[in-house]
Amino acid sequence: MGPSALSAADAATDRSVERPPVSVVVPTRNRPALLDACLASLTAALEDGDELIVADSASTDPDVAAVAARYGARLVRCDRPGASVARNAGWRAASHELVAFVDDDVRVPAGWPARMAAAFAADPDLAFLTGRVELPEDQRGVARPVAITDDDRPVLIDTAAGGTVGQSANMAARRSALERVSGFDEQLGPGGPRGAVAEDVDLYDRLLAAGCRGRYEPAVEAWHVQWRDRSALLRVDWHYGLGAGFRVAKLLRIDRRRAGPVARQAFWGWGLGAVLAALRQRYASGVAYGLVRLAGMVVGLGRGLRTPVRDGHFVGR
Repeated sequence: MGPSALSAADAATDRSVERPPVSVVVPTRNRPALLDACLASLTAALEDGDELIVADSASTDPDVAAVAARYGARLVRCDRPGASVARNAGWRAASHELVAFVDDDVRVPAGWPARMAAAFAADPDLAFLTGRVELPEDQRGVARPVAITDDDRPVLIDTAAGGTVGQSANMAARRSALERVSGFDEQLGPGGPRGAVAEDVDLYDRLLAAGCRGRYEPAVEAWHVQWRDRSALLRVDWHYGLGAGFRVAKLLRIDRRRAGPVARQAFWGWGLGAVLAALRQRYASGVAYGLVRLAGMVVGLGRGLRTPVRDGHFVGR
């Protein structure tokens, strides 16, 4: 975004910037209680003309459909599990060019869709946008928060960007950009066949490789509820590690310039460096989390290098 462009916060309150409608996709699987609170926050924030879509990732719990109906959301049912499968089904069913994604354990404040949409209206060349993800007020101080991006400075996301550039828990993209790269890689993501959680940053990698650019905008804020216990945190770190390894393996084939910076951030900053820092702090749980992530990275890299890539997507089994 150029220096004269409006920030998301300014654009949302500037009446000269027309606010386009947005389709919001919420992927979910067998978590009706979390979904209920998510949809409550979204319906309070959305405006006339916006669209709310629940992409049901092959749930076996009938309450998921009941919750979607209670809030007047459009239900898109998927026959096989996978967050990437659900997100792809959701954006392909969407009515609007601007498609936002919010996970079912995320809550949004009033003004969230206006700030998200206005950022695109203020910058016609913006292909995708990621927002700030923080802890809910009543969970501040939790020892091991998951999926938090709380940087307070806007960042232009282009081919110079290194590793983490935001997450799909709070993001939006133009439908035309998603079509350009065929959306999310359905081999990746929670519930996917590879067990590798990196589907969001992989999407950004492919958008950047296709010549698109994005923006991290802290004014587009949401809150991620922390609900995992220690054993669940260890499992998620394993899947995050696998995802980081698969991501580097794919970048080595589709965008070698970014493979090096991403690998250094993953294997050192998020892997070995995190383990050493936890050892210095005598933080035993931190050592365990870091070692699990690092092991997952090594395994994911090996598996990823053996997995064929076609048109930027891993080939299914």
